Amino acid sequence: MAVENEIALLLTPETVEALCRETIKQARSTSHALAALISLQSFIAATARPSDRHTGSYEAVKTVVEQHAAEMRARILAENAEALAQAIRLRNLAEIARRHAALSRNGFWQAVLQAIRQFGPDELDVAAAWANDWCRDAKASAQAASGFPDALDFRKAGVSASEYAAMSEINVYLAEAAQGIKENP
Repeated sequence: MAVENEIALLLTPETVEALCRETIKQARSTSHALAALISLQSFIAATARPSDRHTGSYEAVKTVVEQHAAEMRARILAENAEALAQAIRLRNLAEIARRHAALSRNGFWQAVLQAIRQFGPDELDVAAAWANDWCRDAKASAQAASGFPDALDFRKAGVSASEYAAMSEINVYLAEAAQGIKENP
């Protein structure tokens, strides 16, 4: 018997499937959809009765939400990889830095690797040379602006530190990929 200030929720894999689809449909972006699905996962875990947590029904409901969350994560990765590939092609430092700031280090690495897979060997060589040259020039400018040996002053050099951080990582990934293609054609 329910207490006056309680409600009981009945979840089935089918109702949760419909709820997940509606959540994704109503979300403003893939990131918002993922955030909502993670909130739903937390809500279900926090409100399920302890006796329900070890049942097949609970596991089935949990699996439905996890599958949708995994799909959103894959979609976010693909969106970021496509945006990074385009940003590298266009030499769009601001977009590269924006993606770098928005993603975890591992997420950025995965997105860059997926972006690099879109490049042919020649395009990869050109991108790797550009990133290497940009990083070398930015570092030289920052060193010259600092006035101290082994010190960098990006602000005085007019170089965005966030762009330098993002490009430094991109430079490593592009160089490794270009070298890998040369070693294993």
